[in-house]
Amino acid sequence: MAASEKTSEKLEFNAIRQALAAECTLPGAREQALALVPAAERRRVEALLRETEEGATLLRLNPLFSLRGAREIRPALERCLRGGLLREQELLDLRDTARVARQVRAFLLGETGGRGGGESTSGLVTLRRIAAGITPLKQTEEAISRAIGDDARLRDTASEELARCRRAEQSLRRRIRETIDGILRNPAQQKMLQDLLFTTRGDRWVLPVKAEYAPVFSGIVHDQSASGATLYMEPTPVVRLANELRETELQAQKEAERILTRLTAEVAAVGPELTASYAALLHLDFILAKARYGQKINGAAPVLLDTPDIALVRARHPLLAQPVPLTLALTAASRFLIVTGPNTGGKTVALKTIGLMAVMTQSGLFIPADPESKTGVFRHILIDVGDEQSLEQSLSTFSGHLTNIIDILRLADDASLTLFDEIGAGTDPTEGVALAAAIIEELLRRGCRGAATTHYGALKEFAYNTPAAENASVEFNAETLEPTYRMLVGVPGRSNAFDIARRLGLPESVLSAARSFLSQRQQTEADLLANLEETRRRMALTEERLAREEKEAADRTTRLTERAEVLSARQEEVLRRAREQAAEIIRTARQEAEEAVKEIKEARKKERREQEAAVARSRAKLKRYAETLTESADAGAGPQPEQVRPGQMVYLPNLRQRGQIIGWASGREVLIQAGIMKLSVPLAEIRLADETRSPEHLQRTIHGAMSAGLAKAVTLRSEIDLRGHMVEEALELLDKYLDDAVLTGIHQVSVIHGKGTGALRGGVHTFLRRHPHAASFRLGELGEGDSGVTIVELK
Repeated sequence: MAASEKTSEKLEFNAIRQALAAECTLPGAREQALALVPAAERRRVEALLRETEEGATLLRLNPLFSLRGAREIRPALERCLRGGLLREQELLDLRDTARVARQVRAFLLGETGGRGGGESTSGLVTLRRIAAGITPLKQTEEAISRAIGDDARLRDTASEELARCRRAEQSLRRRIRETIDGILRNPAQQKMLQDLLFTTRGDRWVLPVKAEYAPVFSGIVHDQSASGATLYMEPTPVVRLANELRETELQAQKEAERILTRLTAEVAAVGPELTASYAALLHLDFILAKARYGQKINGAAPVLLDTPDIALVRARHPLLAQPVPLTLALTAASRFLIVTGPNTGGKTVALKTIGLMAVMTQSGLFIPADPESKTGVFRHILIDVGDEQSLEQSLSTFSGHLTNIIDILRLADDASLTLFDEIGAGTDPTEGVALAAAIIEELLRRGCRGAATTHYGALKEFAYNTPAAENASVEFNAETLEPTYRMLVGVPGRSNAFDIARRLGLPESVLSAARSFLSQRQQTEADLLANLEETRRRMALTEERLAREEKEAADRTTRLTERAEVLSARQEEVLRRAREQAAEIIRTARQEAEEAVKEIKEARKKERREQEAAVARSRAKLKRYAETLTESADAGAGPQPEQVRPGQMVYLPNLRQRGQIIGWASGREVLIQAGIMKLSVPLAEIRLADETRSPEHLQRTIHGAMSAGLAKAVTLRSEIDLRGHMVEEALELLDKYLDDAVLTGIHQVSVIHGKGTGALRGGVHTFLRRHPHAASFRLGELGEGDSGVTIVELK
């Protein structure tokens, strides 16, 4: 274990565990989340991060994937394996969990019944290995389903004996009711009853009989009213029937116990397999929870280093609502940071962020930082933060800190990360500085990485004169007199005590007197630090702006390159289709010509009249085909122009050729340059050329369409949620969405319509059956939304 529980508590890692547990589906996975501890071996950390990365990939491939339907079965399974009897609901929970496990295995391994898996999950090596540990238990599932209904009640068909008993129960209850109804309708007995109704006492049917008629009413007394005026009596004819009913119920109960015993034995027979399958589900649930939590904090897996270094790029504390990004590095050349600056400036938050990033990484979690962040694996993560005073143990603040520091020095080595808040504080400043410098020097001698916050100015000079140490500070805005919480590495900070005191209202006379106690050298140093801090702040802002602009330029270059590749591919596709169309035209023309020749040859063997008729038919057929081609070509011509101008492109239907107007000839005729020819053509015989069919316009159209398609591809999701819409409104949205999906190249989409009454689902299915873009569709499987989602394959 790289970090003790005390270290985890000081870094607030418990809050991370709680947030992770909230993402889990099963109680067992939540227990794993709450017990999560960082690993200290590089190979183990690699494996943990690989799990989380594969979980994130799975959720990216199938955002609706989950383990919904699985239940907590450990207590029932444990009792079953000890010989206990399982009740109906427990057996249903076991069945549902086994079904989810089987379907998860089928999905990840691409087996029969696992829709959406196979090749898409082939890269999820770890998840597939876990899924391979699941044993399909379909026979056990079916045995439970045949015997128990979804209402957790044994089915009548569970056995012939149970069915017979239940039929007998129904018959006896009907006869009891008929007997009682006969008594209530009998005028002679109606006068003996307080009310014409029946009730029950225990499991016996009774009638409210007046007390004075009790001696003459044939039956057994089971109860009486508070006043004693009414006796609740079971009629004698009903007693026999009720006794028979009770005997039948006992027989049915005995048969039910026998069925449950048989089912329990079947579960016990596959107990080891079911236990292993459930353990695999818990592991998968925990991995998916890590992936979902990583998405929630916008995290990424850091680059894992071979050395115990750490380089964070825009790291953010995951528990703060609006954290300020932190960028720093602890490497062999600069192993220790000494952070100075005003109180409430963010020094402690920065210290905790460093420690928390290391603990989260070594726990297999994504960290809220840029993907360029790097971190090694630390054998020990040691921290001294907070007020350690204890009245019970007679420890002052200084003693408490010193006790922690002694423990840290006992464990620290060249693979340790050590973090100190206000090192050397709580005692005489001179002695505190000496102790702090000696502690840091000892840690540097051992090769530790670490950081320490302080208000001691002498430690700034120590950091400046120590090769492996470096100054850092938290930025303070001199204009607003408020901290910005940004860290500046390489710049020692100021306490800004005088500025803060002035802002809080300390009299100027007191401040002037305070300055007089400072030496000239101290005042000069303070001014130099202020100027240096301001210069470094401006440089940092400039660097951030340049880095942001560089990243934006790189992103634009990538997008343009991808767009060019897509356009090139689409242009090749257009040319390919054009070649195919031309080949089809040639083939059809050749076929028509061959048929015409064949008809003419056959006609030579016949009478002359028949020969002429065959030739006429062939000519007519060829003419129709020529007209078809002409109409296709003429489709490129626009309407007859009323006004034309030189330079305008026109189409000559009679010549089937395009040309350009170069001037007017005379009257209603224009001069047209058509290839190498100059023609004088009447205005009535020309058409405006349709630019939309020119190659140049086609290329521009493709470019525009692909640009729009790429823009949609960036934002279009592979699912549409229609819940809350009326059917007509939902179908309009779905129609537009399917057009956009086809444009962006999506092959499969999820239509979320919910379960409800099924009206919206029915409307969607009817609409999809006749939609030209829908190749096929089906209801969602496990992890896809079940019957509340329809999966559509697009053409």
